[in-house]
Amino acid sequence: MEFADSYWLLVQLLSILNVVVQAVAVVLSVIAVKGFQGAPINRVLKPIPVVMACMLVVNMPWAAFYLFDIPYAEVLYTIVFSVGVLAAVVAAFQATMLLTERRDL
Repeated sequence: MEFADSYWLLVQLLSILNVVVQAVAVVLSVIAVKGFQGAPINRVLKPIPVVMACMLVVNMPWAAFYLFDIPYAEVLYTIVFSVGVLAAVVAAFQATMLLTERRDL
């Protein structure tokens, strides 16, 4: 029984660490977008803050130890996760276009 309690404590601590790292990643991705403004690589970087923010929002309830109940949580989770995945697909498409030189720089 003691192992189970320490296991869940470790899971919750790692969830909090995950949210903190993702929050830093959101800030750094916004800085990258601003820093490369006007450069061709910026087309690839623009969707990245959306991806990071969506993944942060998706992981926040885990880090909150289920202290709050969100109405329609499954629907919101699906919408936010889908937006994040769509933004990642857009970034991958833009990277492919840039790397294959199918767009003018």
